[in-house]
Amino acid sequence: MRGRLGIAFLAGLLPGLVGGLYLAWEIFPPPPGWSSPAELAGPYQELWIVLAAQADAVERDPGALQRRLEALALPDLPDRVAALAERGLLENWPSGIVQDLAHVAQQLGARSPALVVILATPVPTRLPPSPTLIPTPTASPTPTPSPTVTLTPPPSPTPIPTHEPSPTPVLAGIEAPTSTPTPSVPQVVERQPLCEASPLLRIHVLGPDGKERSGVRVWVSGPRGTETLLTGLKPGMGEGYADAQMEPQRIYRFGIEGLELTLEEVVARPCERPEGQTGWTGWEVWVRLPR
Repeated sequence: MRGRLGIAFLAGLLPGLVGGLYLAWEIFPPPPGWSSPAELAGPYQELWIVLAAQADAVERDPGALQRRLEALALPDLPDRVAALAERGLLENWPSGIVQDLAHVAQQLGARSPALVVILATPVPTRLPPSPTLIPTPTASPTPTPSPTVTLTPPPSPTPIPTHEPSPTPVLAGIEAPTSTPTPSVPQVVERQPLCEASPLLRIHVLGPDGKERSGVRVWVSGPRGTETLLTGLKPGMGEGYADAQMEPQRIYRFGIEGLELTLEEVVARPCERPEGQTGWTGWEVWVRLPR
């Protein structure tokens, strides 16, 4: 008797359940609800800001930009946009997106040294494809004076018996002008090892006048791939300063973005710190840009 009652109950329950769901979703569906961008999760709010910045770069409509961003109802909107621009810079986002975010942050009244550096860095136009942030063996978009730099004269087809100091005569009391070739590529002018617990690769970029220069992109290649640094993000360390964390016993190479030339290759080797503890060799390198 109980088995028959259970079967009868299920036989009545299943059609009723299916019929109720059909009525609820097909015949009498609930009215569409109302939601706003302010209810989005944090990552989707950041995506909303990026899309609004890209739209503003095309439309240049401050009113539309303000309406889109006000929909998020964020109390710290200028600081959020500025932080998003700095994050994109450090994570090597496309330079156009980073500058769009920096422009929006500036319009909202945000101010920071990183925004100054981002806005001062030239960005290629949107019409041609943007260059990759990782240096490749393809030709640089800017013409270079010579494909290779040779600081020594090429070998002569005839043997040279002696080294001739100068083919021009030297007059009494007048020094002959020395021919100092002007380098056409960046050069490392000084490097210094530092024994520290957490090794860093510290790079100082100098202009032709010897003053530190901000806004220069430097690529650093290591065991985890290649990253791009931008000088000037840490003004307390110098306008031309940038650094990268090093891993012990790993090889790191770096150069100026847009040039496949490797300026220096360094390794974090074991060393002994003054307090007797074992440390690792960090490096501080000074690079001078050509004229």
